[in-house]
Amino acid sequence: MWMIGANMIARLGGMAILVLIGHTYSEADLGTYFQLLAMVGLAVTATQAGSGSLLVRLAQNAAFGQAMLVVGTKFLIAGFASILIVTTISVPLAQYWPLILIPFAAALSPDWMIAAKTRFSRLGMIAVIGQACGIMVAVWASLSHSDLALYLIAPAVSLTSLALATAFAFEQSSTKAPMAPKGSVFGLVGFTLLAGFVPNLDFVLLGADNDPLFLAQRVFLFCAGLIAAIASTLFAKNEVGQMRDIWLLTPMALIAGLLLFLPGKLADLFYASPSDALITILQIGAAWPVLMAFIARQILILQEISAVKWLGWGCLALMIISALVMPPREFAPGIMMLIEVRLACLVLILLACQRVVTRRQVMA
Repeated sequence: MWMIGANMIARLGGMAILVLIGHTYSEADLGTYFQLLAMVGLAVTATQAGSGSLLVRLAQNAAFGQAMLVVGTKFLIAGFASILIVTTISVPLAQYWPLILIPFAAALSPDWMIAAKTRFSRLGMIAVIGQACGIMVAVWASLSHSDLALYLIAPAVSLTSLALATAFAFEQSSTKAPMAPKGSVFGLVGFTLLAGFVPNLDFVLLGADNDPLFLAQRVFLFCAGLIAAIASTLFAKNEVGQMRDIWLLTPMALIAGLLLFLPGKLADLFYASPSDALITILQIGAAWPVLMAFIARQILILQEISAVKWLGWGCLALMIISALVMPPREFAPGIMMLIEVRLACLVLILLACQRVVTRRQVMA
Protein backbone atom coordinates (compact mmCIF):
# COMPACT_ATOMS: atom_id res chain seq x y z
CA MET A 1 0.00 0.00 0.00
CA TRP A 2 2.83 2.38 0.91
CA MET A 3 4.57 1.71 -2.40
CA ILE A 4 1.45 2.27 -4.48
CA GLY A 5 0.54 5.43 -2.55
CA ALA A 6 4.04 6.83 -2.91
CA ASN A 7 4.07 5.99 -6.59
CA MET A 8 0.79 7.86 -7.04
CA ILE A 9 2.46 10.86 -5.40
CA ALA A 10 5.35 10.43 -7.86
CA ARG A 11 2.86 10.31 -10.76
CA LEU A 12 1.42 13.60 -9.49
CA GLY A 13 4.98 14.95 -9.52
CA GLY A 14 5.26 13.87 -13.13
CA MET A 15 2.01 15.66 -13.88
CA ALA A 16 3.40 18.80 -12.24
CA ILE A 17 6.44 18.57 -14.52
CA LEU A 18 4.19 18.23 -17.56
CA VAL A 19 2.13 21.25 -16.48
CA LEU A 20 5.27 23.35 -16.00
CA ILE A 21 6.79 22.58 -19.39
CA GLY A 22 3.44 22.26 -21.17
CA HIS A 23 2.66 25.89 -20.42
CA THR A 24 6.18 27.08 -21.34
CA TYR A 25 7.27 25.40 -24.58
CA SER A 26 5.54 25.26 -27.96
CA GLU A 27 3.70 22.18 -29.19
CA ALA A 28 6.41 21.61 -31.82
CA ASP A 29 9.24 21.76 -29.24
CA LEU A 30 7.38 19.44 -26.90
CA GLY A 31 6.49 17.09 -29.75
CA THR A 32 10.18 16.66 -30.63
CA TYR A 33 11.12 16.26 -26.97
CA PHE A 34 8.44 13.66 -26.24
CA GLN A 35 9.23 11.71 -29.40
CA LEU A 36 12.87 11.49 -28.32
CA LEU A 37 11.73 10.45 -24.83
CA ALA A 38 9.62 7.70 -26.38
CA MET A 39 12.67 6.42 -28.29
CA VAL A 40 14.74 6.55 -25.11
CA GLY A 41 11.92 4.66 -23.38
CA LEU A 42 12.33 1.86 -25.91
CA ALA A 43 16.10 1.95 -25.30
CA VAL A 44 15.51 1.65 -21.55
CA THR A 45 13.23 -1.34 -22.14
CA ALA A 46 15.90 -2.96 -24.31
CA THR A 47 18.46 -2.17 -21.62
CA GLN A 48 16.34 -3.88 -19.01
CA ALA A 49 16.22 -6.83 -21.43
CA GLY A 50 13.25 -8.27 -19.60
CA SER A 51 15.49 -8.74 -16.58
CA GLY A 52 13.61 -6.90 -13.86
CA SER A 53 11.45 -9.78 -12.65
CA LEU A 54 14.27 -12.28 -13.17
CA LEU A 55 16.68 -10.19 -11.10
CA VAL A 56 14.12 -9.98 -8.30
CA ARG A 57 13.87 -13.78 -8.19
CA LEU A 58 17.68 -14.18 -8.39
CA ALA A 59 18.17 -11.74 -5.50
CA GLN A 60 15.52 -13.47 -3.41
CA ASN A 61 17.52 -16.69 -3.81
CA ALA A 62 20.95 -15.08 -3.25
CA ALA A 63 22.11 -15.95 -6.81
CA PHE A 64 24.15 -12.75 -7.04
CA GLY A 65 26.79 -14.15 -9.40
CA GLN A 66 24.14 -14.75 -12.05
CA ALA A 67 22.59 -11.38 -11.25
CA MET A 68 25.88 -9.57 -11.93
CA LEU A 69 26.15 -11.25 -15.33
CA VAL A 70 22.66 -9.96 -16.11
CA VAL A 71 23.61 -6.43 -15.00
CA GLY A 72 26.74 -6.53 -17.19
CA THR A 73 24.61 -7.56 -20.15
CA LYS A 74 22.22 -4.70 -19.40
CA PHE A 75 25.08 -2.20 -19.51
CA LEU A 76 26.29 -3.49 -22.88
CA ILE A 77 22.76 -3.28 -24.29
CA ALA A 78 22.48 0.29 -22.98
CA GLY A 79 25.56 1.17 -25.02
CA PHE A 80 24.25 -0.44 -28.20
CA ALA A 81 20.80 1.15 -27.76
CA SER A 82 22.32 4.60 -27.24
CA ILE A 83 24.48 4.24 -30.36
CA LEU A 84 21.40 3.20 -32.33
CA ILE A 85 19.50 6.31 -31.21
CA VAL A 86 22.38 8.65 -32.04
CA THR A 87 22.87 7.17 -35.50
CA THR A 88 19.24 6.95 -36.58
CA ILE A 89 17.69 10.32 -35.68
CA SER A 90 18.29 13.65 -37.37
CA VAL A 91 18.18 15.84 -34.25
CA PRO A 92 21.69 17.08 -33.32
CA LEU A 93 23.21 15.19 -30.39
CA ALA A 94 24.15 18.51 -28.75
CA GLN A 95 20.42 19.15 -28.24
CA TYR A 96 19.42 15.93 -26.50
CA TRP A 97 22.66 14.39 -25.10
CA PRO A 98 21.40 14.32 -21.47
CA LEU A 99 18.72 11.80 -22.49
CA ILE A 100 21.44 9.30 -23.47
CA LEU A 101 22.35 9.02 -19.76
CA ILE A 102 18.97 7.43 -18.95
CA PRO A 103 19.58 3.91 -20.37
CA PHE A 104 22.89 3.67 -18.50
CA ALA A 105 21.21 4.74 -15.25
CA ALA A 106 18.55 2.10 -15.84
CA ALA A 107 21.20 -0.56 -16.48
CA LEU A 108 23.12 0.16 -13.29
CA SER A 109 20.25 0.82 -10.89
CA PRO A 110 20.02 -1.86 -8.15
CA ASP A 111 16.32 -1.17 -7.50
CA TRP A 112 15.68 -4.87 -8.13
CA MET A 113 17.56 -5.66 -4.91
CA ILE A 114 15.17 -3.42 -3.00
CA ALA A 115 12.11 -4.98 -4.66
CA ALA A 116 13.43 -8.45 -3.85
CA LYS A 117 13.44 -7.54 -0.17
CA THR A 118 9.89 -6.12 -0.54
CA ARG A 119 11.17 -2.81 0.86
CA PHE A 120 8.45 -0.94 -1.00
CA SER A 121 8.70 2.08 1.29
CA ARG A 122 12.24 2.58 -0.01
CA LEU A 123 11.11 2.28 -3.63
CA GLY A 124 8.33 4.75 -2.95
CA MET A 125 10.80 7.16 -1.37
CA ILE A 126 13.06 6.88 -4.41
CA ALA A 127 10.14 7.61 -6.73
CA VAL A 128 9.03 10.66 -4.77
CA ILE A 129 12.51 12.19 -4.33
CA GLY A 130 13.37 11.50 -7.97
CA GLN A 131 10.25 13.33 -9.13
CA ALA A 132 11.01 16.19 -6.73
CA CYS A 133 14.40 16.65 -8.41
CA GLY A 134 12.68 16.54 -11.78
CA ILE A 135 10.25 19.24 -10.66
CA MET A 136 13.12 21.49 -9.61
CA VAL A 137 14.73 21.18 -13.04
CA ALA A 138 11.30 21.71 -14.66
CA VAL A 139 10.91 24.96 -12.69
CA TRP A 140 14.31 26.04 -14.01
CA ALA A 141 13.18 25.15 -17.54
CA SER A 142 9.90 27.05 -17.18
CA LEU A 143 11.68 30.17 -15.95
CA SER A 144 14.60 30.09 -18.38
CA HIS A 145 12.92 28.58 -21.48
CA SER A 146 16.23 26.75 -21.90
CA ASP A 147 16.41 23.72 -24.19
CA LEU A 148 19.19 22.28 -22.02
CA ALA A 149 17.00 22.50 -18.92
CA LEU A 150 14.14 20.81 -20.77
CA TYR A 151 16.33 17.87 -21.79
CA LEU A 152 17.82 17.59 -18.28
CA ILE A 153 14.47 16.92 -16.56
CA ALA A 154 14.20 13.18 -17.22
CA PRO A 155 17.95 12.51 -16.61
CA ALA A 156 17.68 14.33 -13.28
CA VAL A 157 14.95 11.89 -12.21
CA SER A 158 16.92 8.86 -13.44
CA LEU A 159 20.26 9.83 -11.92
CA THR A 160 18.71 10.75 -8.58
CA SER A 161 16.87 7.43 -8.52
CA LEU A 162 20.13 5.60 -9.32
CA ALA A 163 21.96 7.29 -6.45
CA LEU A 164 19.19 6.57 -3.93
CA ALA A 165 18.71 2.97 -5.09
CA THR A 166 22.44 2.37 -4.66
CA ALA A 167 22.27 3.77 -1.14
CA PHE A 168 19.28 1.61 -0.15
CA ALA A 169 20.10 -1.61 -2.01
CA PHE A 170 22.47 -3.14 0.52
CA GLU A 171 20.25 -3.00 3.58
CA GLN A 172 19.97 -6.48 5.04
CA SER A 173 16.79 -8.50 4.80
CA SER A 174 15.83 -12.18 5.09
CA THR A 175 12.99 -12.14 2.53
CA LYS A 176 12.86 -15.28 0.40
CA ALA A 177 10.62 -16.46 -2.42
CA PRO A 178 10.46 -19.62 -4.50
CA MET A 179 12.77 -19.43 -7.52
CA ALA A 180 11.03 -19.63 -10.86
CA PRO A 181 11.54 -23.02 -12.52
CA LYS A 182 14.48 -22.97 -14.95
CA GLY A 183 12.18 -23.66 -17.87
CA SER A 184 10.16 -20.51 -17.12
CA VAL A 185 13.07 -18.06 -16.91
CA PHE A 186 13.07 -17.62 -20.71
CA GLY A 187 9.36 -16.83 -20.58
CA LEU A 188 9.81 -14.45 -17.66
CA VAL A 189 12.30 -12.40 -19.69
CA GLY A 190 10.05 -12.40 -22.76
CA PHE A 191 6.97 -11.26 -20.89
CA THR A 192 8.92 -8.53 -19.08
CA LEU A 193 10.22 -7.24 -22.41
CA LEU A 194 6.68 -7.28 -23.80
CA ALA A 195 5.38 -5.27 -20.84
CA GLY A 196 8.20 -2.76 -21.21
CA PHE A 197 7.97 -2.24 -24.95
CA VAL A 198 4.18 -2.01 -25.39
CA PRO A 199 3.62 1.51 -23.92
CA ASN A 200 6.04 3.12 -26.41
CA LEU A 201 6.24 0.71 -29.31
CA ASP A 202 3.19 1.64 -31.39
CA PHE A 203 3.62 5.37 -30.83
CA VAL A 204 7.20 5.24 -32.14
CA LEU A 205 6.53 2.88 -35.06
CA LEU A 206 3.14 4.24 -36.16
CA GLY A 207 3.16 7.91 -35.14
CA ALA A 208 6.55 9.33 -36.14
CA ASP A 209 6.67 13.16 -36.32
CA ASN A 210 3.05 13.49 -35.14
CA ASP A 211 3.35 16.09 -32.37
CA PRO A 212 -0.22 15.90 -30.93
CA LEU A 213 0.05 12.12 -30.65
CA PHE A 214 3.23 12.31 -28.58
CA LEU A 215 1.79 15.07 -26.39
CA ALA A 216 -1.15 12.77 -25.67
CA GLN A 217 1.19 9.86 -25.04
CA ARG A 218 2.79 11.70 -22.13
CA VAL A 219 -0.61 11.65 -20.40
CA PHE A 220 -1.04 7.95 -21.17
CA LEU A 221 2.44 7.16 -19.86
CA PHE A 222 1.44 8.34 -16.39
CA CYS A 223 -1.02 5.45 -16.46
CA ALA A 224 1.67 3.06 -17.71
CA GLY A 225 4.01 4.11 -14.90
CA LEU A 226 1.34 3.51 -12.28
CA ILE A 227 0.46 0.13 -13.80
CA ALA A 228 4.14 -0.88 -13.79
CA ALA A 229 4.53 0.10 -10.13
CA ILE A 230 1.41 -1.82 -9.11
CA ALA A 231 2.35 -4.86 -11.19
CA SER A 232 5.89 -5.02 -9.79
CA THR A 233 4.52 -4.80 -6.26
CA LEU A 234 2.02 -7.58 -6.93
CA PHE A 235 4.77 -9.72 -8.50
CA ALA A 236 7.21 -9.33 -5.61
CA LYS A 237 4.41 -10.10 -3.11
CA ASN A 238 3.12 -13.04 -5.21
CA GLU A 239 -0.37 -11.54 -5.04
CA VAL A 240 -3.07 -13.43 -6.95
CA GLY A 241 -6.83 -13.45 -7.41
CA GLN A 242 -9.39 -10.72 -6.89
CA MET A 243 -7.15 -8.25 -5.06
CA ARG A 244 -4.69 -8.30 -7.96
CA ASP A 245 -7.48 -7.40 -10.40
CA ILE A 246 -8.87 -4.65 -8.17
CA TRP A 247 -5.49 -2.97 -7.78
CA LEU A 248 -4.75 -3.11 -11.50
CA LEU A 249 -8.13 -2.32 -13.06
CA THR A 250 -9.91 0.10 -10.73
CA PRO A 251 -7.49 3.07 -11.01
CA MET A 252 -7.32 2.70 -14.79
CA ALA A 253 -11.11 2.56 -15.11
CA LEU A 254 -11.34 5.86 -13.21
CA ILE A 255 -8.72 7.48 -15.44
CA ALA A 256 -10.47 6.14 -18.54
CA GLY A 257 -13.65 7.89 -17.39
CA LEU A 258 -11.81 11.21 -17.07
CA LEU A 259 -10.29 10.83 -20.53
CA LEU A 260 -13.65 9.97 -22.06
CA PHE A 261 -15.77 12.68 -20.47
CA LEU A 262 -13.28 15.47 -19.62
CA PRO A 263 -10.52 15.36 -22.27
CA GLY A 264 -10.55 19.11 -22.75
CA LYS A 265 -10.11 19.77 -19.02
CA LEU A 266 -7.15 17.39 -18.86
CA ALA A 267 -5.56 18.93 -21.96
CA ASP A 268 -5.98 22.44 -20.53
CA LEU A 269 -4.39 21.27 -17.28
CA PHE A 270 -1.24 19.99 -18.94
CA TYR A 271 -0.78 22.29 -21.92
CA ALA A 272 -1.12 26.03 -22.48
CA SER A 273 -2.95 25.91 -25.82
CA PRO A 274 -3.98 22.31 -26.58
CA SER A 275 -5.09 21.73 -30.14
CA ASP A 276 -8.41 20.14 -31.03
CA ALA A 277 -6.45 17.17 -32.39
CA LEU A 278 -4.82 16.61 -28.99
CA ILE A 279 -8.16 16.71 -27.18
CA THR A 280 -9.65 14.29 -29.70
CA ILE A 281 -6.72 11.88 -29.28
CA LEU A 282 -7.13 11.90 -25.49
CA GLN A 283 -10.83 11.10 -25.80
CA ILE A 284 -10.32 8.38 -28.40
CA GLY A 285 -7.54 6.93 -26.23
CA ALA A 286 -9.75 6.56 -23.16
CA ALA A 287 -9.59 2.76 -23.41
CA TRP A 288 -5.76 2.71 -23.52
CA PRO A 289 -5.21 2.63 -19.71
CA VAL A 290 -7.74 -0.18 -19.21
CA LEU A 291 -6.25 -2.25 -22.05
CA MET A 292 -2.76 -1.79 -20.58
CA ALA A 293 -4.04 -2.90 -17.17
CA PHE A 294 -5.52 -6.07 -18.73
CA ILE A 295 -2.20 -6.77 -20.47
CA ALA A 296 -0.34 -6.37 -17.16
CA ARG A 297 -2.86 -8.73 -15.49
CA GLN A 298 -2.36 -11.43 -18.10
CA ILE A 299 1.42 -11.09 -17.96
CA LEU A 300 1.38 -11.54 -14.18
CA ILE A 301 -0.66 -14.71 -14.63
CA LEU A 302 1.36 -16.24 -17.47
CA GLN A 303 4.96 -15.11 -17.07
CA GLU A 304 6.17 -17.91 -14.78
CA ILE A 305 4.37 -20.76 -16.54
CA SER A 306 6.86 -22.93 -18.44
CA ALA A 307 4.25 -24.12 -20.94
CA VAL A 308 3.93 -20.62 -22.44
CA LYS A 309 7.56 -19.54 -22.21
CA TRP A 310 7.57 -18.51 -25.92
CA LEU A 311 4.36 -16.50 -25.72
CA GLY A 312 5.83 -13.17 -24.58
CA TRP A 313 8.53 -13.30 -27.24
CA GLY A 314 6.00 -14.28 -29.91
CA CYS A 315 3.60 -11.47 -29.00
CA LEU A 316 6.43 -8.93 -29.00
CA ALA A 317 7.61 -10.08 -32.43
CA LEU A 318 4.03 -9.96 -33.72
CA MET A 319 3.55 -6.40 -32.46
CA ILE A 320 6.80 -5.21 -34.08
CA ILE A 321 6.39 -6.98 -37.42
CA SER A 322 2.73 -6.05 -37.83
CA ALA A 323 3.49 -2.38 -37.10
CA LEU A 324 6.34 -2.31 -39.62
CA VAL A 325 4.25 -3.74 -42.47
CA MET A 326 1.28 -1.42 -41.94
CA PRO A 327 0.91 1.48 -44.38
CA PRO A 328 1.62 4.89 -42.81
CA ARG A 329 -1.30 6.92 -41.49
CA GLU A 330 -1.32 10.71 -41.45
CA PHE A 331 -4.13 11.50 -39.02
CA ALA A 332 -3.37 11.14 -35.32
CA PRO A 333 -6.92 10.13 -34.23
CA GLY A 334 -6.84 7.24 -36.68
CA ILE A 335 -3.42 6.17 -35.38
CA MET A 336 -4.73 6.25 -31.80
CA MET A 337 -7.67 4.05 -32.73
CA LEU A 338 -5.31 1.61 -34.46
CA ILE A 339 -3.08 1.49 -31.37
CA GLU A 340 -6.07 0.56 -29.19
CA VAL A 341 -7.25 -2.10 -31.63
CA ARG A 342 -3.78 -3.64 -31.56
CA LEU A 343 -3.74 -3.62 -27.75
CA ALA A 344 -7.20 -5.22 -27.68
CA CYS A 345 -5.98 -7.98 -30.01
CA LEU A 346 -3.00 -8.57 -27.71
CA VAL A 347 -5.35 -8.87 -24.72
CA LEU A 348 -7.46 -11.44 -26.58
CA ILE A 349 -4.36 -13.48 -27.52
CA LEU A 350 -3.17 -13.52 -23.90
CA LEU A 351 -6.65 -14.41 -22.60
CA ALA A 352 -6.99 -17.24 -25.11
CA CYS A 353 -3.61 -18.67 -24.13
CA GLN A 354 -4.54 -18.48 -20.46
CA ARG A 355 -7.73 -20.43 -21.20
CA VAL A 356 -5.78 -23.13 -23.05
CA VAL A 357 -3.20 -23.45 -20.27
CA THR A 358 -5.89 -23.61 -17.58
CA ARG A 359 -7.80 -26.29 -19.48
CA ARG A 360 -4.66 -28.39 -19.92
CA GLN A 361 -3.83 -28.09 -16.22
CA VAL A 362 -7.35 -29.22 -15.28
CA MET A 363 -7.21 -32.17 -17.67
CA ALA A 364 -3.81 -33.19 -16.37
